[in-house]
Amino acid sequence: MESWKPLTETDEKQDEILKVKKETLTIDQVVDRIYSGINLKLLLLFIAATIPASQTGVQVYMTIFAGFIPYTEWTCVSDKCFSLLAESNFSKTFYSAEPMCSNQLVAGTDFNWTSQRTSFSVDWGIYCETESKLSIVSSFFFVGASIGLITSTAIIDRFGRKNGAIAGIIIAAFPTMTAPWIPFFEVMLAVRVLQGLGMFINLTGVYCWVVEFSPTKLRSVVSALILVVWCSGYLMILGISYFVPYWKYIFLISGSLNILAIVPLLVLPMSPRFALVRGLEPEAKDILEAFSRICSNEISMNTIQLDYTTRVQNFFEQLKDFKKFPTLRRNTLLCMLSWFTVATLFYGFDFGWGKLSSNLYQSYLFAALGKVVAIVLTIPACHWLGRKNAVLLFLVSAILFFLMAMPDLKLANDWTLEFAACLVGSMAITSAYAINYLYTSELTPTTHRGMVMSLCSTCARLGSFLGIYSSLLYQVADRKVPLALSAGLTTLYVSAVLFLPDPTGKGIPETPHDVELAAGNSKYQAVEEVNNQVDLKRIAEKKRLESV
Repeated sequence: MESWKPLTETDEKQDEILKVKKETLTIDQVVDRIYSGINLKLLLLFIAATIPASQTGVQVYMTIFAGFIPYTEWTCVSDKCFSLLAESNFSKTFYSAEPMCSNQLVAGTDFNWTSQRTSFSVDWGIYCETESKLSIVSSFFFVGASIGLITSTAIIDRFGRKNGAIAGIIIAAFPTMTAPWIPFFEVMLAVRVLQGLGMFINLTGVYCWVVEFSPTKLRSVVSALILVVWCSGYLMILGISYFVPYWKYIFLISGSLNILAIVPLLVLPMSPRFALVRGLEPEAKDILEAFSRICSNEISMNTIQLDYTTRVQNFFEQLKDFKKFPTLRRNTLLCMLSWFTVATLFYGFDFGWGKLSSNLYQSYLFAALGKVVAIVLTIPACHWLGRKNAVLLFLVSAILFFLMAMPDLKLANDWTLEFAACLVGSMAITSAYAINYLYTSELTPTTHRGMVMSLCSTCARLGSFLGIYSSLLYQVADRKVPLALSAGLTTLYVSAVLFLPDPTGKGIPETPHDVELAAGNSKYQAVEEVNNQVDLKRIAEKKRLESV
């Protein structure tokens, strides 16, 4: 057993040297210093973190295919129906929605469905006058998402991004797997609420975790990666529904994939930014050292002093900050408006391609691939133009394509000018939506990021809910009406973005005070100068006492 030895003068000098050598850095500066380029380990880390985001795409769109109404797959069985068929001169276009609905043909009495694919809409008699029930089932996902995102601020900002993401995916998985065995319309509404509640808690947690781990140079790439993975869920449910013709099995497979998506989350560490905000500096340093090894640029945090503000998270204190800090309040309100308008447009098209094309799977395949291309395009756009200018470019392009879609022109058998122009316009909207996530997270301080992202996503869910019903406009109004509405909403989105600052190349703010300083608010600059003077006086007093 070693005996205790008092510190010698040499030991004290060495300790003093170590103290002097400590460098004060923000977490942004540390992460940027660690990052030395893309390598396989870093790429796998971000892919593992974003895998659960794919399941949000699966569950959002599953009702499009599991509840599809096969308006072109039926045959007459009654005299009334055969008479109508004869009046149409046995036209091939007779077997469509218009003759069925306008003549109030009844399934099982006047006609029988001939589709080889099962659908809960067919099972529950949802078609023609009751078609709005399918829109209600789809939209209730966003009712749950809104509720979940309002309550998720406590989870994400108190218990962490990782834990919130895990909790969200569990909430969604089990109702999805049990839904097929309780096949009732009311039960399906409850399942959709729970799916939305869970999956958007998960998506917000995953997004915050990944962005907070990303170096400044990599944020636009990582943000795009998350949304590309999300789009892979779109392609995943398209493939599942194409090869699995039974709607009950589609739900069962989706719920099972949710459970599997938890696995990569279990091995992820806590977000170092969240650890610092909670005052867990040793844990944050350990996480950053581990991250440096993944980046193949190992550093020692013993020589670095992290510059941060400890803050005890309190929901009501966070709300008060929106009154206290005007720039934070203005940016948040503008972001909420942006998210509402873009989500209305985004999901209006996503749930309406069946109205714009006669081939369901082909139209959704092109839409899904278009989304992937649109998201990838955001990487060079953000790099060359910056966040704000890139968003404005995509939005102006979308307005032009929505106006271009108005003429009635057929390009090919399954292609019209309306479908082609709307496809490109929706790609532009997807690009703007993709940048929105990065834009908002970079404008928002770490202390409030979970809350602001949740508030914005809640507004988006309200827009998503309304957007789904926009496809019903094709039944009651001229097709130019929804196109004009899309152009108008996009113009509103442009107006909101014009009043937002551009965060391109800037550090992520840690507190609302940092947001005010970045905006050049003279009131808070004066406070900062006073605080700096107080700090200098304290340092000078400490040195004087040490010299004595």
